[in-house]
Amino acid sequence: MRISNRPTALFLSCLFLLLTFSACKSAEKPLSPEEQARLDRIVADRNFTMIAQWAEPTPDAGLNAMASAGLFPPGSSPSRINLGENSNYFKMKGDSVFIQLPYYGERQVVKTYGRAEGITYEGLAKDLKVNRNTEHNYYDIGFSAKDRSEIFLCNLRLYGGKRALLTVQSNQRNQIRYDGNITVDND
Repeated sequence: MRISNRPTALFLSCLFLLLTFSACKSAEKPLSPEEQARLDRIVADRNFTMIAQWAEPTPDAGLNAMASAGLFPPGSSPSRINLGENSNYFKMKGDSVFIQLPYYGERQVVKTYGRAEGITYEGLAKDLKVNRNTEHNYYDIGFSAKDRSEIFLCNLRLYGGKRALLTVQSNQRNQIRYDGNITVDND
């Protein structure tokens, strides 16, 4: 279809740009006082569980080969893998963390001797730091953890709608991020 009328083409172009830029506008909205109080309480109590729905590894040749072979769940790509059927968790109880997450990506040092292992850790969150970003309505909880010979640097970002992003860096693996939701644990 060819548009020969210049004013019509100009109008459609402007309309397209307007819709594009309005769709790109930040989805952030201020939290209600109740939502902010709930988020503040979750961070202060540090008694919650995150279940990841997505893993976002650093793409590499191995992940691309797995995707080409059709080894990822439907709707997944090398940079975003659906964890819907995968049992996983990140739990925080005070200053302790319990992590059982699948790992996708390149591992430089392998010391598991034949068994597949994701990211697992149970113990204290060392060097724990909590920062609140009032402009964008989230908290960052950063900490380190050492398990056997591996050191993890973790940053958990908590949003008001109980959404969470966990970024894990390691001295033996490429960085990976998990996208999920948190639930408050009642003991």
